[in-house]
Amino acid sequence: MSSIGATSRSFRSPDEQVDKGRVHIEVLDLGEFKVKRQTYPPGWRYSKDMGQPRCNDTHVGYVISGQIHVALEGGEELEIRGGDVFVIPPGHDGWTVGDEPCVMVQFDEGASAAQRFNVESRAARAA
Repeated sequence: MSSIGATSRSFRSPDEQVDKGRVHIEVLDLGEFKVKRQTYPPGWRYSKDMGQPRCNDTHVGYVISGQIHVALEGGEELEIRGGDVFVIPPGHDGWTVGDEPCVMVQFDEGASAAQRFNVESRAARAA
């Protein structure tokens, strides 16, 4: 893994902007590391808007505003709101709560986030 020197970037000038499943995503590319600001609209639900029942990525981040509810495969549930830091392992559904969009910043995602932040996989939890 390569290293990155001192840097400062702003979401005022993202490297990429994507709209996926009603979620607006702004991406800052820091080499092997991506930082994303995501805006989830009121009424958004992963299993409804993304076309599959569960998300299989790992997420590590911070909620700026709004609220999202996460249901994990094993039955555990999380309520994440503005000001909260979170780690969400693969195998979850999530949905916004209330009438306000949920805005969050994620530090990497998927397999690289699981490895970088040492998040247990579903297979390891089941063993």
